[in-house]
Amino acid sequence: MRLRVLGRVAAAACLTAAPLRAADVYISLAGSGGAQALPLGLPPFVANDATSPHDSLMAKQTQDVVRQDLMFSRYFRIIEDGPRYDGRNVKDIARGWKTRGAWWLLTAKVAAPPGPMAQGPSPEPRARASGKASPVNVTVSLTNLQSGEQVFDRYYGQEARFWRSLAHRVSDDLVKAMTGKQGLAHSQVVFCNDQTGHKEAYIADYDGANLRRLTSHRSITLLPRISPDRKSVAYTSYKDGNPDLFLLDLLTGKTKPLSNEQGLNVAGGFSPDGSLMLMTLSRQKNPNIFVKNLADGSITRVTQHSGVDTSPTFSPDAGQAAFVSDRSGNPQVYVLDMTTRRVRKLTRMNWCDSPSWSPTGEWIAFAGRRGPKDPIDIFLVDVTGSQVRQVTHGEGSNEDPSWSPDGRFLAFVTTRSGRPELFLMDADGSAPHKLADLPGSSFTPHWSL
Repeated sequence: MRLRVLGRVAAAACLTAAPLRAADVYISLAGSGGAQALPLGLPPFVANDATSPHDSLMAKQTQDVVRQDLMFSRYFRIIEDGPRYDGRNVKDIARGWKTRGAWWLLTAKVAAPPGPMAQGPSPEPRARASGKASPVNVTVSLTNLQSGEQVFDRYYGQEARFWRSLAHRVSDDLVKAMTGKQGLAHSQVVFCNDQTGHKEAYIADYDGANLRRLTSHRSITLLPRISPDRKSVAYTSYKDGNPDLFLLDLLTGKTKPLSNEQGLNVAGGFSPDGSLMLMTLSRQKNPNIFVKNLADGSITRVTQHSGVDTSPTFSPDAGQAAFVSDRSGNPQVYVLDMTTRRVRKLTRMNWCDSPSWSPTGEWIAFAGRRGPKDPIDIFLVDVTGSQVRQVTHGEGSNEDPSWSPDGRFLAFVTTRSGRPELFLMDADGSAPHKLADLPGSSFTPHWSL
């Protein structure tokens, strides 16, 4: 049996966020994770210096990114039609925003360094040619319109060329403060794309911005996996003739081999603490599942079967791993207990591939089909195997699901527009949209923690 996987087969400156209050605030909201969205008033961010075009442009750009982040989170209902904020008049405009249905009011003042602006759809101030780079400074406040109390008040500073990172940090801090949940605006997606004529690895922010190519091997690069700390990416490349596994340091750009045994060497995924890596190795025989200790380099075989075992993914506590095997005929999803090595079968479909275990632990997403003539779609199976939910429904071929850090969204590859493209959707299959409008075909996304 030949699994489909075989056929496919700038350093950021440190961001500072200083709370103006002595302690962080956590605001408990009814419905923050459910159907009820928080009514949030969002007047335009204001320039610290109203006469500065740089401050004005940066204020608009920063608000655009924060607005998009908060809308994507599904926690907020954004209200924008209200009295104008001038940097000082929160008390004066509070009643006007409250009458428009807002419960909370988010305001911000932004200062940008002087200098020429970079070109493009999302211009960023360029750092000066010499001397220390000037920062973007943002002060963000959140007011409870019911009580009039200012419940969130923070100052942020970031080197200007990383202003989008600052905006994402603001968004994630607001989500955390108001819901107690992890935001995902800081997250990134790694994937492969063949726009150069070769399959290379790329990385982009979760919203498709800051796209950059990670490899230039002019060969076949497969199945990139980003580490939990987002400092490195493991991937398989045929650049030396064999499908070898490499580890790329995202800070230095340096690459080192992780596994170059004869035959298949493919990363399944890092453990949540980043200390272990699940791998598929063939060792000139049928592929099986192995675990590599990244500290001491030791490798342990955890499945021993005459069939093909591949595509492993850790559970959130690393106590189990889901994988695909053809040991019972057509490839199905199985779960392996990492301590006892006991294996149990989860699916009974015509074909399954590329399982991805939700960070919340309840569900495993995978690509599959119920019948031999059905298109490939994305499914969810619970950890007992008793529930299987189909979340795409024949809109082209849908493969390679990968969970968002909060377990509420999925990245996947679909041919619904004609060629393989990278999409994001809610975990129930709703609101599918492109990550970015990229040339070429895209493959095997992996969403960072």
